[in-house]
Amino acid sequence: MKRLPPLNALPALEATARLGSMSAAADELGRTHGAISKQLAHLAEQAGVALFRKDGQGVALTPEGEKFAKAVGGSLQEIEAAWRGLTQLADSPTLDIGISATFAMRWLMPRLPRFYQRYPDAQVNFRMTGKHWLPEEQMDAILTWDRLRWQFGGRTDIEILGDVAFGIVHAPGLSVELKERVLTVKNRCVQELPGDVWNAYQTLAGVEVVSETTTAYPHTFLVIEAALAGLGAALVEKRIVAEELADGRLVAPFGFTLIEDGFGAIVSQRKRPKRLARAFLGWLREEAAAAR
Repeated sequence: MKRLPPLNALPALEATARLGSMSAAADELGRTHGAISKQLAHLAEQAGVALFRKDGQGVALTPEGEKFAKAVGGSLQEIEAAWRGLTQLADSPTLDIGISATFAMRWLMPRLPRFYQRYPDAQVNFRMTGKHWLPEEQMDAILTWDRLRWQFGGRTDIEILGDVAFGIVHAPGLSVELKERVLTVKNRCVQELPGDVWNAYQTLAGVEVVSETTTAYPHTFLVIEAALAGLGAALVEKRIVAEELADGRLVAPFGFTLIEDGFGAIVSQRKRPKRLARAFLGWLREEAAAAR
């Protein structure tokens, strides 16, 4: 077990040693003369040796006190420098955000200028998520909007940013058969990622999709492009195909099924959250709410 001196008395020791006066130390530290005197007396009592002696109107260090004060002064300077580094890290204008390439291109990027208007000194760096999960400790936050795929894995550190809505889409000219809640299509366009998203969606929405073949693509935006080209039906989140739905290039035969709290952020517990990261997540909540 470490034997340490009364740590709250060390700033009083350092200031008194440097200024040569308890009154001056009290003024600098915002305390009373009596409080400084009491702390130094307690420190000397615990040490078992005198640390100061009277010197005219002020005080001077004893040889033992001078040696100890020098060590304390150096240690406090190191602590101050280390603390300054921590606070500067928290105030860093740079953010490292993990995000799906499709979600970044189709939803976040067009809105990002609004964040920069509010925080003009900010710099948001994107790292693309995909088959391999990004190291959380290297990110300020990892955005997750595919609740059907990940189901958040029972995690308790997801910060909820909003809802999502998933649905089947296809080009209007695609040959399909729709009977009540069953869609028959020749081909499905899916993404090469783990998790049975289609079955999760069908169970949630109460629909069934029957297809002869399945074509897998490495990115969601390729899945969307395939659907636009008439190569099959795709399962997508509503906001990333909003333009195509609005201009009729894609149709959604079953509409979209809302998944509450499906848009969130994983904030690493091993990395001190930056103030700007908190602001960024708050801004994302505003944007998600406005997009509903």
